Amino acid sequence: MRERNSHGARETAGFLAGSHRLIRRRGSLSMEQSIMADPRQPSFPPGYLPHGYDSREQLLFDLARTDIVSAITNDSFTQDERVQLVKDLARKEPGILFPPEKSFIDFRSDEQIRIDRNNVGKALDVAIRDPSVDSDDLRKIAAGGGPNGQQRLLSLLQEGGGGPGSGVEKYADALWQNRSEPDYGNAAAVATIAYMSDPKLGEGKLGTPEERRQAFEALVAFNEQAPYAKMDEPEASQMKRQALEAAATLFAKHGPELIDAYTTVPGSTTPLAKFLSQTLYNPDGKDMTVQVKGADGTTVSKDLPSAVGDVLKQAAADRIAGADVSDRVGQDGPSREQERELTKLARLGAAVTGGALMAWDAYKDEIQANEESRKGFMDLVGKGLGVLPGGGVVQEIGEEATKRAIDTLSHAFVNNPNAPNVEIAGALNRYYAGLVEDLANKRNQAGLTSDTFGKAYDQEMSGIDRDRNMARGKSADAATRGIEAPARLAELDAVDRLSAAMRNGDRGAYRQDLAALAAADGGQLREGASATIAEHDRRAKEQATPNPADQNTQVAQAETAPTIRRA
Repeated sequence: MRERNSHGARETAGFLAGSHRLIRRRGSLSMEQSIMADPRQPSFPPGYLPHGYDSREQLLFDLARTDIVSAITNDSFTQDERVQLVKDLARKEPGILFPPEKSFIDFRSDEQIRIDRNNVGKALDVAIRDPSVDSDDLRKIAAGGGPNGQQRLLSLLQEGGGGPGSGVEKYADALWQNRSEPDYGNAAAVATIAYMSDPKLGEGKLGTPEERRQAFEALVAFNEQAPYAKMDEPEASQMKRQALEAAATLFAKHGPELIDAYTTVPGSTTPLAKFLSQTLYNPDGKDMTVQVKGADGTTVSKDLPSAVGDVLKQAAADRIAGADVSDRVGQDGPSREQERELTKLARLGAAVTGGALMAWDAYKDEIQANEESRKGFMDLVGKGLGVLPGGGVVQEIGEEATKRAIDTLSHAFVNNPNAPNVEIAGALNRYYAGLVEDLANKRNQAGLTSDTFGKAYDQEMSGIDRDRNMARGKSADAATRGIEAPARLAELDAVDRLSAAMRNGDRGAYRQDLAALAAADGGQLREGASATIAEHDRRAKEQATPNPADQNTQVAQAETAPTIRRA
């Protein structure tokens, strides 16, 4: 059997090698099978089986290993046969389903590569819609795409189309439904990218505020991890754009709801600040576009910074309008309603300021490259400000606060060229504080700025700075040790979880997770974990029957985890 199959494979390869000399007759195709003609497809008659083959399934599989484009789009095979091919490749060699890029010995033109992707995308879109292709098949196919396989598979399916009923929708639904499963990686983020790529899908999915918040945070984490950065160009840039535009689209559609969620509870705005650093303040985002609803209800395109900035401006206007309570004129302190609105405004201001500082951390060299890049960054900062919409007091306050902020920002790189980020942070702080100050003056109501806004702003900025400094420390630690930052971040986050587990009194889980950490290839971190386990064992022997009420023992053991970070 092996000899026959080998002979058949050689015969099949011969067909492929000489296919450009064959003249093939194509019958009429159905709508689903209307795939662009490819002259490399072998001219097999339906049901044909070369010498040495016992099944058409094996013939098609061998064809796919030689040339996936010709195999999966070949109308000599039935749709059922091509569906089976996809399932077979998913189990055995899923990487074959991703058309190869051009190599230095490749005869294909750039246009032919585009056609190849389009053809495979259409055929794959049709195949995975078959009920026999399940979520496990889709997971295995994505695994064949490498570190960013889920997004690569999505992009390939989008070559074949999108919208309700498409393979894109089926794949996105499978990812979203399995987003909590450890084997599904960045499932929630990639599903959201799919949903946000099509207006009809975007309107019909993510139906609850909690789901939208999960989707938002998944995209923020995905763009922080940036798995697309490990890919080759131009695919890396294309997928970066896709992910950032998806996050901005979600925010443009549901920004007021998301802002309210992150500014209602103290210490919750770090995801919002990270999002702003990745989109609004990202120099790479200035040329990206977002589809938003215009004033007349139609869909219009906006540049990404303007789409995000418009939401921020409206949110600030809404908070000031909510605090503009006429019956408090001449009163000293704020009412409960005013306190609630201005506290939310303070947290929003901290997120906007924190996002700018995070962006400085990430893009400092790019921003400081020349005068044009510095001006470009200040333009992005300005996108989040501007005259507030509406009229009356809100409009007047917005205009005055904006003028003061822009005047300060225009001198940021002059006043402190070595650390303009300090000037920028101060200007953003004064902008939001200025909104409150002008309201207080307008209503002759003292105490709104320092007593309400100031305290909430300082509290929120402390939390953001702590998270920011931790992220910078982790990245620096990873760079110093020559280990990729995402891997190091994962290890250090694991240590944080261990410390929390010990504080909660879960001694068994603490030791078990430390042992797993010690077994990993973590350099000095691994050595520190091993030392901590040894110390844990020593203490266990000295105190064979610990008193559950003795909190000192738990605290002492919990404090061993941070020592690993310093190792």
